[in-house]
Amino acid sequence: MTDGRDAAPGGTTGSPAARFLRVARLCRIRDVEQLLSVSELVRDMGELIHALQKERGASSIYLGSNGLRFVADLARRTEDSRRLELVLRARLERVDERIDRMSSGAQFYTRVALALHALDGMAALREQVASLSLVPQDSVKAFTDVIGHLLNVVFEAADTAADPAISRALVALFNFVQGKEYAGQERATAGAGFTRGHFDTAEHRRLADLMVVQNRAFQIFREFAAPAQATVFDMAMAGPVGGEVERMRAVALSGGRNGDFDGITGEAWYEHTTRRIDAMKTVEDRLAEDLRLLCTATLAQARADLDNLAGEVDGTPDAVVPVAMMLLNPDPAETAIGSEAGGGVYALDGLRPKLMRSLLDVVQAQSRRLRDVSLELESARTALSERKVIDRAKGLLMTSRGVSEEDAYRLMRKTAMNQNKRIVDVAEAILSMSDILRSPPRANEGAATAG
Repeated sequence: MTDGRDAAPGGTTGSPAARFLRVARLCRIRDVEQLLSVSELVRDMGELIHALQKERGASSIYLGSNGLRFVADLARRTEDSRRLELVLRARLERVDERIDRMSSGAQFYTRVALALHALDGMAALREQVASLSLVPQDSVKAFTDVIGHLLNVVFEAADTAADPAISRALVALFNFVQGKEYAGQERATAGAGFTRGHFDTAEHRRLADLMVVQNRAFQIFREFAAPAQATVFDMAMAGPVGGEVERMRAVALSGGRNGDFDGITGEAWYEHTTRRIDAMKTVEDRLAEDLRLLCTATLAQARADLDNLAGEVDGTPDAVVPVAMMLLNPDPAETAIGSEAGGGVYALDGLRPKLMRSLLDVVQAQSRRLRDVSLELESARTALSERKVIDRAKGLLMTSRGVSEEDAYRLMRKTAMNQNKRIVDVAEAILSMSDILRSPPRANEGAATAG
């Protein structure tokens, strides 16, 4: 008769070492099962992000043309986004049934909740676009915010992966999707400028910045991806499509401020950049499928390890978990070998030394993203404050000019588009003239005017 202390999970018996080793193997199986579910979620999220990126670009050109262009294209892009949103929502509603007790689960589920909340606001955003109630810059920002919440879920999945190989694959995928998102923002930003006929200072600067951060994201992707994956990406970006986009980029940067576009239209820019981003999507699909296959193979190996446990319990387990070490190099002479700051990340499982700086970049980027969560409330407060400013300006126009609320907003929107400003900037300018708008003309002023 036993007291049950030697009973291992599942009803088997053995030494304490064997029991703990079995528990470790069971935990690994559970972790990889959860990562497999996460990889499926990331795939569906990538599909929706891609559709929203196209809808954002089409909306930008539609608004920039005052509703005269891209009517049918925008309707098609919107329908695609809605369909894929339903697919993602169905998976998100089941995700908590398949992913339990995940490391940093609270952060992951918070990201999911914020993403769902952002998707809830898409109907109102689309109504504003359809009614021409937004300027292109505000539309691009609104779509980018929604896509950002979806990307945060992908980031959180990459940040919490416990398996080293799967973690590398997720980091590569996240940085690729992030680079593709920058390409989508570039498409929307330049699309509005090409359609309008010129770029303002902010758009011109943002376009240049987007090119820089886009290249940086793809650089990190290459360093974490398998060599074959990096080759597939390079091949996808080669050829006439990539070359034409580079030509259009050069024209936008050199002649964008004065409207010297060499015949490039918003439609042409959208067409060529969409082909380029569609090519990126084929690479993203390859990365997502490789991730799924990696999770499946790792899960099969974990289950096989559990089955083979009986033959190992009498010996010493020889599986060694890879260890990462953060080293700070105080010798400036050796700084060039490591990172620019004299520090680097080395791993005892054969990680290539050239990845040291990229790993440090990822750690720093993750820290910045976590800090960004605390800024979301402030962003919401700013949005609310801007809404109040716009409402006050509308009220002032309604009173001073005797117009309806709709006409007041239309006037503000037209002024914003003509001056290439945000509506809230126009509203603040109106409020700054409140004394003039409210005060009736004095008698002598009226007589002078009449005379």
